[in-house]
Amino acid sequence: MSVYDKDIRKILINNFTHVQEYISDPSTVVVNELDVCFGAARIDLAVVNGKLHGFEIKSEKDTLRRLPAQIEIYNKVFDTLTLVVSENHCNNAMEIIPEWWGVLCVRKKEDSLIMDTIRKPTYNNKIEPLHLTQFLWKSELSELLAKNNIIKGIKSKTRIQLGKLITQKVNQEQLNEFVRDKLKTRDYWKALQLQQLCGDLQRL
Repeated sequence: MSVYDKDIRKILINNFTHVQEYISDPSTVVVNELDVCFGAARIDLAVVNGKLHGFEIKSEKDTLRRLPAQIEIYNKVFDTLTLVVSENHCNNAMEIIPEWWGVLCVRKKEDSLIMDTIRKPTYNNKIEPLHLTQFLWKSELSELLAKNNIIKGIKSKTRIQLGKLITQKVNQEQLNEFVRDKLKTRDYWKALQLQQLCGDLQRL
């Protein structure tokens, strides 16, 4: 029995339904394959509620070669991060990731998979505001600036320029809340309500 990404993804999403922090908040959404830092990396699953939680999966068929670069990118934007890893990678992976990352280890037991909590994540206090703005579309960046009465000259600016302006003019708490809200409420966006996603587990 080989353990693939889709197998881990399914058991992980099912596990979300038992996390009180997620199920107690009806606004909680799950985003599959979320681009980070203008596509410099793509995290496997993000859970968005009152925080931005990132989950990176490493199955039996994966290697850990890209993990150090992924860590550097993910650390810039996620409130918490958890590595969800097959048993064969667990020890080596824990030597690579920061101590504040959580670890979930997936192992085989007869014909089923078991997911053990090796370490719970703690809060990331080194989020970089400019990189956080890169989750936002250009229209959303302009909207946030307008909320802060900054309108003049913004139409001609690029996304990077708008992001830099936001880091100068908008406080961190407002930026965090605005990013989470947009990731949860955009139209025609790939975020799914946790309850809806769990209902579709068999399709994963």
